[in-house]
Amino acid sequence: MKALDEQDHYEVLEVQPGAGGEDIERAYRLTRAAYADGAMGLYSVFSNEDAAAIRGRIDEAYRVLADPGDRERYDAEVGIKRQEPITPMAAARDFTDASISDREEYEREARVAAAEVATAVEVIEDADADIDEENQSFDGAALRRSRMRRGVELDQISDVTKVMVKYLRYIEDEAFDRLPAEVYVRGFVSAYARAIGLDARRVANTYMERVEAARAPSKRTSRSASAY
Repeated sequence: MKALDEQDHYEVLEVQPGAGGEDIERAYRLTRAAYADGAMGLYSVFSNEDAAAIRGRIDEAYRVLADPGDRERYDAEVGIKRQEPITPMAAARDFTDASISDREEYEREARVAAAEVATAVEVIEDADADIDEENQSFDGAALRRSRMRRGVELDQISDVTKVMVKYLRYIEDEAFDRLPAEVYVRGFVSAYARAIGLDARRVANTYMERVEAARAPSKRTSRSASAY
């Protein structure tokens, strides 16, 4: 994940260069809310000064991209070639010409959706099961089951915590390579747990054990490489 000062305006607002005015407006509101004072997702993650700096960067990106003239000059300055937003029909037409990596990404998203449906069925079938959440170790699948047992959607958790849905999904999928630094992950997991009524400290501690174990090999490799 790029540092904030390395991201362009589109990356700051998490929109594509071809995004329209309404998309930019919506993205601005969402990202601004995510870093607002008192947002649960910021709890114990950013200092007040850091959060203020992030909000300033978000405001700057919106100011430029919301003005057609400023946006055109910015695109030319940083070498961004803007494309028109992709319509559903165009996306379907272009799929047959997509690269292998694009197709793999589409298929991965489809598998995730299928897994969520399968998990939902499993939760419904096991709704009467006696599950001891107070003594359970939480991995991504356990968090998903606890959420679905309560009938809570990811976008509802996002509304409460201001943590973006994609990060909540990465937490459930244990897509550790797509999650940010561990200090941020701990804050996101704590906010997730708190939003569905779980013990935030215990959930974060057990989940972070899995994150640290999964990332340990790459850390050892980095240390070995730096020794030479």
